[in-house]
Amino acid sequence: MAELKTARVLTTHGNHGLAAVDGDPPQPFSFRRSLTRPLPGDSIELDQAGQLSAVHPRHNEFGRGDRHGRFRASAANIDQMLIVIAAEPAPSADLVHRYLTMASLQSITPIIVINKTDLPTPQSSAFDDLDDLRALGYRIIRVRCKPKPELADLREVLSGRVSVLAGQSGVGKTSLTNALVPDRDDQVGALSTATGKGVHTTSTATLIRLPEPNTWLLDTPGVWEYSLWQMPPSALIQGFPELANWPERCRFRDCRHDNEPGCAIRAAVEDGQLPASRWHAWQRLLKEQDRLGHG
Repeated sequence: MAELKTARVLTTHGNHGLAAVDGDPPQPFSFRRSLTRPLPGDSIELDQAGQLSAVHPRHNEFGRGDRHGRFRASAANIDQMLIVIAAEPAPSADLVHRYLTMASLQSITPIIVINKTDLPTPQSSAFDDLDDLRALGYRIIRVRCKPKPELADLREVLSGRVSVLAGQSGVGKTSLTNALVPDRDDQVGALSTATGKGVHTTSTATLIRLPEPNTWLLDTPGVWEYSLWQMPPSALIQGFPELANWPERCRFRDCRHDNEPGCAIRAAVEDGQLPASRWHAWQRLLKEQDRLGHG
């Protein structure tokens, strides 16, 4: 039997890509379309000819909903998601809540990163909700690249993990990556050449190696708004673990935690035991699901 090498996918385009092999330079590889399409972050087996032989089972996938409401994965095997927001451009009311939902559903640890902390904090619901999220146990760190970089807390949480930088266009994800990875341009240039995409890979998720051992950063394309995919309320609620795991039970098993009589969640919100901001976000995302075809 031909010897196989285990590798980690860095990026793909078409039917070829680039993978990291321990102790060797990144290796180009190709794959048949009949196989599972490899994603950045996948652990794979390559044969001696540089052909994909197998994709190892994934423990999670990172992705978003497409325009048809279907989940589209863009990366795999992510340890934590760094949800980057900034004063400019200010995030929409539910951007952070959508990312938190996806992270919970895919068993990815979320960390909220406030970038551009040299700018005044805006008066917006997205920033107003951060105190409630912190009280629920979500970690929030503050960073900036200008005028003087302050990235120590971010470097600490990255060490030894595979992390994804997620956020809307303009929040400074590229500036953060450049500050964290001194040879980012060289790595991205090599990946672009290997996949035939030219110099820029801003339309493709790209896994970048950081200087610390076993530390990787997935740079994703910027979005104006992150979209969830179609799912029933019983799945959506799992993206709100403080609601899903509330010890008291509602009167009805299919309770939407709205105006139903005997709703334990609504009672806990009214009593101040659960944050109203999360309940309001749940209601908005539930109505969004109704528009996608689930009620």
